[in-house]
Amino acid sequence: MNPASAIMAKARGVFYGWWVVLAGTLLYGVGIGSIFYGFNTFFNPMINEFHWSRAATSGAFSLSRLEGGFSGPVVGWLIDRFGVRKLAALGVTVAGCGFIALILVNRNVWSLYLIFGLLISVGYDSGFSRPCMAAAAKWFISKRSRAMTLITIGGGIGGAIIVPMLGKLITAYGWRTAAVITGVTVMVLGLPMAYFMRNTPEEMGLEPDGEKAFFDESGKRVSVPRSEANFTVRQALVTGTYWNFAIAMLLRAGILSSMVIHQIPHLVDLGIGYQVATKILGSMILISIPGRFVFGWLGDKIDKRKLLFIVCMLQATGIFIFIHASSILMLYLFVTVFGLSYGGAIPLVQGLTADLFGRKIFATLSGITVSLTMISTVSAPVLLGRLYDVTKSYSIGFYVLFIFISLSGLCFYLIRLPKQASAVRQ
Repeated sequence: MNPASAIMAKARGVFYGWWVVLAGTLLYGVGIGSIFYGFNTFFNPMINEFHWSRAATSGAFSLSRLEGGFSGPVVGWLIDRFGVRKLAALGVTVAGCGFIALILVNRNVWSLYLIFGLLISVGYDSGFSRPCMAAAAKWFISKRSRAMTLITIGGGIGGAIIVPMLGKLITAYGWRTAAVITGVTVMVLGLPMAYFMRNTPEEMGLEPDGEKAFFDESGKRVSVPRSEANFTVRQALVTGTYWNFAIAMLLRAGILSSMVIHQIPHLVDLGIGYQVATKILGSMILISIPGRFVFGWLGDKIDKRKLLFIVCMLQATGIFIFIHASSILMLYLFVTVFGLSYGGAIPLVQGLTADLFGRKIFATLSGITVSLTMISTVSAPVLLGRLYDVTKSYSIGFYVLFIFISLSGLCFYLIRLPKQASAVRQ
């Protein structure tokens, strides 16, 4: 790209990376709100209609994470190879069609597994979560945590808005009609956002973080030396740093999914109405937004490993409060403590991946990590459902989550920088 085109890319003085972040924020919000958090609103209505066990129903979410584990490295490689824009558009379309296909779910629980656990999950992984984070990692270095924070805030806002709306839609029109409306909305809102995504600033003649791009006399862009990690995938995977990071991620991977899947059923068991329970979940998601902002902003200034230790300990505290909650006041104390801390962890773990090993392999390495951590994401929700089916209580399952998140925080704290972490990109 010549200098004139680069100047056009910075129209009105706004670095194009921030437009990518804005598109990613909206896209991430739609995906997280409708799929990751939104499936929880379909949980009870499907159980009531088909009389499935909680373990069987939560298995659909676990299967979706299993699919994400297998497809993660492939999706990550495709993003690094073909760019975030193409994968985002494809994934949005697949996810939207998947929601519409939910009307085909019948008493056979495998129909739910196939549609939600596979079709919608493929769309989610390739269209929302991975492309948005990969774009932020590739467009920013020194401002990476702030960029990722803005995107994850979109997830918090999307969850806080969409979950209660889905609850109202399901109550008013039934879960099948709500699924169709969701599928159409996902495509109508998501596809325009995918259009604005771009893979790297270098493709537009720009530099990360909006720094000045230099050109020689012929108009060719001159690479600017920059201090940043620059690992290949093979180099990263042979470091002890990566495996310490992977263990920390494995221990925390099933925490949020288990809480999201089983929170509403647990609250209903406590005698709280379904719509009130969806509002409590929405409040937890909403309160995560300032947590994402504060800890994401701190992540550009303070060691992310230390911050992750802090947020994991706060999550453990929140889970302990939830176990013993006997009043609305205690539930909202849980919402505050757990919401702030789990929100804070989201941009930190993404930023730490790029900080340790570099932005060129971010999507691929993140996909490999998801593949490794699928043991936890798949088993934890089903384990909680099974423990409930056997004991008629969530207490033991929530204590398991308490132990896992505490150990995860310790592992994050013990991560050491790899030897090539300060490599210079030429």
